[in-house]
Amino acid sequence: MVDSESNGIESVQGFTRGLAVIRCFGEDAARLTLTDVAKRTGLSRAGARRLLYTLCNENYADTDGKFFWLTPRILDLGYSYLSSMELWGFAQEYLEKLRESLGESASIAVLDGNDVVYVLRAQTKRMLASYLGVGSRIPAYVVSLGRIQLAMLPDAKLEQYLSQATLEKFTPFTIDNVDDLRERLKIDRERGYSIVMKELELGISGVAMPVRDRLHRTIAAISCNFRPDIGEEPAKMKEIISNLQQTRDEIETVLRMR
Repeated sequence: MVDSESNGIESVQGFTRGLAVIRCFGEDAARLTLTDVAKRTGLSRAGARRLLYTLCNENYADTDGKFFWLTPRILDLGYSYLSSMELWGFAQEYLEKLRESLGESASIAVLDGNDVVYVLRAQTKRMLASYLGVGSRIPAYVVSLGRIQLAMLPDAKLEQYLSQATLEKFTPFTIDNVDDLRERLKIDRERGYSIVMKELELGISGVAMPVRDRLHRTIAAISCNFRPDIGEEPAKMKEIISNLQQTRDEIETVLRMR
């Protein structure tokens, strides 16, 4: 943990510790005791207690005296990010139009380290086994939204990613070999989109394209999910890719005017 400086940038230790407390809650840890939080964060019990009750006083957490849990107000922190980005203020309506035209879920995600984080979703009633909502974080290599953003990285940054990436095998179809992934990313970069079939879950596949700002920098990706059997229908795939590209181009046009 950084006490005062990191790469020359001043850091406030208490704030850093508070973020660690927030992050220790999750799907498998919705309710935690003081001891649980101290162990997960490496804080003393006294330090963890002060931070937990600070969160409670600000209504970001609650407690029954034994267990602590986050409250819905914690979502404000994420929405502050979404509302601060020029893309997210208008793009939801484009995703919803794409969903209606194809009958498939559409998403926008950003690359964050080795993961992608979903920032916008327009979902159909058909759900993934592992629910992916706004804020969900997935290893970048295993979904089209991440694969295409990796493909668009400068060569040096891509090689840095590949040199330290841990490629877990989620399904029998998951690419878990660095050389195979490098070759697939090369193909994706050349054609401008990524198709990932059954690599995260057997029942879902996806195609994604980069979203670029006015300086032509990739700042996010937009995707459409589809059933794996649809991936074997050339006409349907052509329709999906065409609609996805049109939606992406419309979003980029608005971005260039801002």
